[in-house]
Amino acid sequence: MGRQRKNRGLLRWGGPLALGFAAGAAFVFFLFEYGYFQKPYHEEKPPIASIPEEKPLEPVIPEAPEAPEAPPKAYPMVAIVIDDMGQDLEKLKEILKIKGPITIAVMPNLRHSRDVANEAHLNGLEVILHLPMEPKDAEDNNPGKGALLTAMTADEVRAQVERDLKTVPNAIGVNNHMGSKFTEDEALMRAVLLVVKKRDMIFLDSRTSSNSVAGKLAKKLGVRNADRNVFLDNNRDVKYIKGQISELVAIARKRGRAIGIGHPYPETIEALKETVSGLDEIGIEIVKLSEIVEQD
Repeated sequence: MGRQRKNRGLLRWGGPLALGFAAGAAFVFFLFEYGYFQKPYHEEKPPIASIPEEKPLEPVIPEAPEAPEAPPKAYPMVAIVIDDMGQDLEKLKEILKIKGPITIAVMPNLRHSRDVANEAHLNGLEVILHLPMEPKDAEDNNPGKGALLTAMTADEVRAQVERDLKTVPNAIGVNNHMGSKFTEDEALMRAVLLVVKKRDMIFLDSRTSSNSVAGKLAKKLGVRNADRNVFLDNNRDVKYIKGQISELVAIARKRGRAIGIGHPYPETIEALKETVSGLDEIGIEIVKLSEIVEQD
């Protein structure tokens, strides 16, 4: 009897319990189904690589193209040589006032030969040895100490040229002082030019003789050389000298270049002071002697 009551109690409560259990199970299933018991979902993104801190970029400036070399000037060229220098420094000081590339031809063995050559060089002027040579009228015209004479042997000539060069430092070339007789002697001029060639110098023929062999022989030996075109001051008059400068300009216009030789006379220096600065204005370039010789 007691067991029956117990069974009837279980039967009475079993239905509701079963229903409750089923409902609970369904509710739990519902929660799992919709993710209530799962970890919160976060969309994973690929890791971001660390980017180093960048410095501001410097502006890129394109390199400027190399400037083309300036074409050589087309101006006719004039070189002016002043002979017989070396007696004193005062004449050089006056020449420096001309403000142009005057070439200084210094005679050897004078009291101030070395001083003038050094001072001219320090002031940017070219220096050449004004080499004394025997003239045809030697009785009336003494070429000076250290002169080359036609009575010398070739060896004696070479030795004398070397001695004379030692008294004129910084010389880049040689021109003849007088020499109307000597420059006609091919064997002796060869001796002179071989010294000039050995020292890689230039030779300017002053053309004191129309029969000079110096220029032709220099070309044959491969010595850089040139000839004088105009003597500026055979007449020591400023007006005359200016006329000779005009003749020099005319030759330069015709041939492209010209060389004038003068002397350190006050009249010559005055004429050059009044004309050289204006040569550029009329389309003439005054240059160093070597610049004209290098054109060969």
